[in-house]
Amino acid sequence: MKEAGFEFKDHTADVQVRSWGKTLEEAFSQTALSLMATITPNLKKISPLIIRSIEVYSEDIYALCFDFLSEFLYIFDVDELIFSEITVELIKKLNNRYKLKATAKGEKFDRNKHEMGTEVKAITYSFMNIEEKKNKVEIDITFDI
Repeated sequence: MKEAGFEFKDHTADVQVRSWGKTLEEAFSQTALSLMATITPNLKKISPLIIRSIEVYSEDIYALCFDFLSEFLYIFDVDELIFSEITVELIKKLNNRYKLKATAKGEKFDRNKHEMGTEVKAITYSFMNIEEKKNKVEIDITFDI
C-alpha cells in the first residue's frame, strides 16, 4: 500500500472513501483529493494554474475535516474551481480550537476538458472516522450524492 493515497469503498447510496498518509496533514490532503476525484475522476487533466490558500478553524479534528472538505464544495459551487494538487501544510491545536492551513492548485472546471464525475451534495459525519496510528493516519468519510 502506498504511503499516502485514497480508495473508494462500496456503499449503497453514497460515496465512501478511505484516505491515508504518514501524517494527519497528508491524510487530510488525500481526503480532499478523493473529493476532487469524485467530482471529476481524472485529476491528471486538471492544470495547476490557480493557487488558492485555505485556512479553517474548528472545535475538534472531526469538525476540521468536515469544514475543510465543505470549503472545497463551496469553492466548486461558487467559483467552479477544481484542484489536482492539495497540500495541507499545518494542522495545529490552538487552545480549544484546531487550525488548518492548506494550498490548493487547480483551474476552472471545463466540461470540454474535465469529465463530470458524481455530484457531491454534502460532506457527512456518518461513518466518519479518523484513526491516528504510530506511522499512519487513516480517514474514513462519506460524501452525500
